[in-house]
Amino acid sequence: MRSILLSLAELKHSASGVPAQIAAYIYSNPDSAAALNIRALANKTYTSPSSVIRLCRTLGFHGYKDFRHDLLLEIASFGNQISHSERELRPEDSITSIINTITQKNVQVLLDSQHILDPDVVEACVNLLRSSRSILLFGIGASLCAAKDAYLKFLRLNKPCCVSEDWHAQLLQARNASSEDAAIIFSYSGQTQEMAACMKALRENRTKCIAITRFADSQVSRLADYKLYIAANEALFRSGAMSSRLAQLNVIDILYTAFANSEYEYSLRQFAHTHIQKPPYEL
Repeated sequence: MRSILLSLAELKHSASGVPAQIAAYIYSNPDSAAALNIRALANKTYTSPSSVIRLCRTLGFHGYKDFRHDLLLEIASFGNQISHSERELRPEDSITSIINTITQKNVQVLLDSQHILDPDVVEACVNLLRSSRSILLFGIGASLCAAKDAYLKFLRLNKPCCVSEDWHAQLLQARNASSEDAAIIFSYSGQTQEMAACMKALRENRTKCIAITRFADSQVSRLADYKLYIAANEALFRSGAMSSRLAQLNVIDILYTAFANSEYEYSLRQFAHTHIQKPPYEL
């Protein structure tokens, strides 16, 4: 399900000018915006009715009436769980403030991602992985951490899988793939050129691709056969991927658990068989 409010959140960051201006107002004031007619909304945003209609069409609606109807339904369903304030860290922030801000942001990205993760797509991905000869994992930077986590998880279930830290090796892996394999690509931005190159090679070999990426139109999203979206709420100030990495790991946990649950008795035997006993700690 494509969330209007999350689409507006993405648009107000990626767009500029009038579209970003209208999107920012609706996202920050969803209840009051939904109560306005098109002329009143145009006045509130210092734009024009034609600009509002163009925004609605950008989001996939025929016009303002359809957009407003679906926005009201979303507000009724989720309330203020999706639309929320975003706060950047400041130099004067205390340790307590940093703890609260980062924790809240991580919790929020999981809730946002829950609203846009399509159960039907998850089920289709599970079926693809079950029928595949092997799972090929792709990611660089922080996304490689999520790929490695997936590797360790599926290894416990004796599902053949492959991950490499070197991008050139990943590209070779893609060029050697076949239609019997399945690929999972991790890219928060959706614009990682190395991942796009791997996906193009995979498509040439008719290897089905699952993309775990941000909730936005992107090169990786367009190249994927299946999209498992995560919410796009990374702050501009960050030393590395934080909430996006957590959201990727959450999707892998969901995908892995659904995969294991689809072969429940076998998975229980594998968990017992692959459990590594830790020696007792001696004082």
